[in-house]
Parts: sequence; structure tokens; C-alpha cells
Amino acid sequence: MRSLLPVRSQIPGPTKLLLAILIFAAFFIKSPYVILAPGDPQNILSSAIKISGTNIYPTTGKLSVTSVMVTDPDSYMTGFDVLYAWLSREQAVLPRVDIYPEGESTEESMRIGAQEMADSQVNATAAALKYLGYELTSKLIIGQVNKQTNAYQILRVGDEVLTVDNVKYASQAEIANALDKKKPGQYVSVKVMRSNSQIIEKQIKLSARDDGSAFIGIGIRTEFDFPFEVEIKLKETAGPSGGLIFALGIIDKLTVQDLVRSRNIAGTGTISTDGQVGPIGGIAEKIIGAEKAGVQIFFTPVENCSDLVNVDQILKNQGPSGMKIVPVATLSEAVSILNKPNNSQFPSCKSIA
Repeated sequence: MRSLLPVRSQIPGPTKLLLAILIFAAFFIKSPYVILAPGDPQNILSSAIKISGTNIYPTTGKLSVTSVMVTDPDSYMTGFDVLYAWLSREQAVLPRVDIYPEGESTEESMRIGAQEMADSQVNATAAALKYLGYELTSKLIIGQVNKQTNAYQILRVGDEVLTVDNVKYASQAEIANALDKKKPGQYVSVKVMRSNSQIIEKQIKLSARDDGSAFIGIGIRTEFDFPFEVEIKLKETAGPSGGLIFALGIIDKLTVQDLVRSRNIAGTGTISTDGQVGPIGGIAEKIIGAEKAGVQIFFTPVENCSDLVNVDQILKNQGPSGMKIVPVATLSEAVSILNKPNNSQFPSCKSIA
């Protein structure tokens, strides 16, 4: 029988050393990824919501916004950091460009997040008061003007949009829907009122988005004339995803009936001024954080149900006493669910699939 001899490596010594250096360096050089981890739910019924100028009523229990901790754009994430997060069941790793636009700094990210939070609070207040039957007046204010569009140096931040093509709109979404019928290069007439009460009407040539759709090039926020003051202050949270819970908290404080009823409730979802609940990111991490905090009912936007196909792998306690994940599409649906008896059958993502 032929004897077997060990085979010597054909890789030269200097090449081995270079490969070892490259592998070692890969664990220390900055990687193009960010890490997502569960945040702690924050109860908004204690001191986060302050309402003055009208009657408020006692609340019991916890109604919490949930959050995701995300490494900031300037964080130095090494291969070791990424590998550890990949091995963790509670963390997620995503390409940086999926979370932050190219070139966005930590300062810019914080500014955008703070503005989204402020807009979310206004939307939540409007949605809550509309649900309670209040008649609200509002106006559309230009919050930003895209320098790469024809609107730049014609329209200004702070201008109140009165009409577009002689039509008065109630929201930026309505304006965007109207522009879907137009093409880049066409003109629209935009009438605005300046801070000095000067009314200006200009013809503006529509610009093109990357997908070929037409847009003016302005960001619009809605300002409401609320009948009393609602102030929301929450530390270490940014973005628009707390809208649904903020609206529920305002309703709970303004109604005699206690919605939460000493339970531990949490959730997530954007909110529009007419009470529509929109999808968010990081749903799995938010669910993990909520379950750790002993949440009994967790509200998720219906549109996030597709992200929860493997929800059984996320939840540790799937028994009768486990956290119930309840999908909602509107604010009124969420209120009706909170009004149900504790032993009620709640909708689930599986039941609406």
C-alpha cells in the first residue's frame, strides 16, 4: 500500500503573512454597517404629556412608546462589533446606507430625527383632538426648499401655502396626489403668504424625482390652531414612530374613561392628522424591548405584519399570559381595542392575513 505523505502548503510565506494581516485588519477597520438593538419602552402617561387650558383626568397603568437604539452615522463599527451583533438574537446588522443617506453626519441625523419627532407630536395632537370631535383650523407652512429644484429662491422657508393651481389643499399629501397627474417640466401656480402678510403668486416649473415623478421641491408642515396647549417631552427618542401612542395618551388624559386600566400597553406607528397609522422600521427590536418590559398588549401598524412572519421566533413567552401583538390601521381601531374587556379575542397579524 502506498504510504501517504503530508502535503506542504504551496502558498509562499510572505503571502501567508499578508493574508493574515488582511484578515486581522478586517476586524478593526471601519465597516459600512450599523447595529440595531432594542430600546427601553418609555411610559408617556406620567409626565411626558402636559395639557393645560382644559380638564384632564387621571390615568392608570403604562402606555409606552418603543424605540430602537441605532449606532450613529459617525460611529466606528469594527468587524468585531458586526460579528458580535450578528451572533446576538436581539440585535440586527444593516448596511449603513439602508438607514442613513450617503454623507449624512450625526448632527444632521439628530436634527432630522428631532424634526420628525416634533411633526409626529403635532400630528398626534391633531389626530387625537379630531377623534374627540374638536374642529381644528390649520395652515400649510414651507419648512424647507430643495436647492436643486426650480422652487429655490422663489419660495421661502416660512411661507404659508395658500393654493396650488388655485386649489386650497389640507395637507402635503393632497398636493403630492394632485402632482401625480403632472409631468416634470410642466408649470404650476403656487400662491403663498409671506411673514409680512405679503401675498405672492409664482409659476414654478416642476422638477423630476429619480423615479420620474414631478414635484415642486418644498417640504411642508401643517400648523394647527389648537383650542388648548398640549406639550410632549420625551428624552432619548427621535423620529415619527411614536405618533400612535402619543395620540392614545392624549385621548386617555382628555376623557373620563380610563383607557389603559392599569395595564402595561406599548406600541409603535406613525400617525397622520386624520388618524391613519403608518409603518415603521425596527419592529422586531421594538417587540423584543416591549416583551422584556412585561408589556401585555403591543400595537403594531397593519403594514408591518409582513415583517412579523417569524414573530414566534421573536417572542419568548407564547403562552396565554404572553404579550399580544395587535395590528391596527387607524387610531379609532386602537381606541376600540383598549376599550375591550381583558379576556377579549384581539386581532392578530395571522387573523388579518
